[in-house]
Amino acid sequence: MSSSPGVCYSYSQTASCRFGSKCRFAHDEGFEATNDSKRRKTTHERSKAHTQTPLDDFFATYPKFEYNSSASAPLEFYRMCDQFGWDRENEEREEAHCSFKDALVQQFNDIYGTDVNDLTSWRTLCQIVRVSPIPDTLDSCREAVKATHVNIVDLVDTESTGDPVTVFASEVDLSEYTKATGKFFPRDNAYAGGLLRYLLRRIMNPRQHVSRFSRKTQSRRRHR
Repeated sequence: MSSSPGVCYSYSQTASCRFGSKCRFAHDEGFEATNDSKRRKTTHERSKAHTQTPLDDFFATYPKFEYNSSASAPLEFYRMCDQFGWDRENEEREEAHCSFKDALVQQFNDIYGTDVNDLTSWRTLCQIVRVSPIPDTLDSCREAVKATHVNIVDLVDTESTGDPVTVFASEVDLSEYTKATGKFFPRDNAYAGGLLRYLLRRIMNPRQHVSRFSRKTQSRRRHR
């Protein structure tokens, strides 16, 4: 039986949610975890335990910059570059950018996991990108995510900003958005987990999508 898109799947299965009070889906406080020895914490109890994130750690290495953890991470990085007067050729900027990319990937891993065989991680990801109904099997989840075009930075940002993740109709639309916003996610990174490869797209040279309906129509016209 598929989960309702209105209820947080991660919370309903594991008694926890990485998004906490900022999650856009319902947390049913009356739920008891599958493991009888572990009951879910209340919202109040969870709120008292603040977790330092990889992005928090990165920006903490630049104490002269006042990091806004509720804003988009790349936009905060660009703002920091402006404050320090770093241009693209600046060596300090290049070093900071490498560390920032590592932190961005680690943050994704912390939120969504790295195990490609973890059904809970896949179903949580499906819920965030608004796949409905949420698939019940690993293969179905993987296929659904592979067919979805989303900006991976947005997937990281949504935890802190609370903004919904935009789902694009094509790789071309996603490419245009990414270039316009500067929200580039590092393709090749030592910290990248297995889930990421299902989300990576060709941003600089997107594939021109032609629907099967269009191909059939063109084929019929050629044979007239």
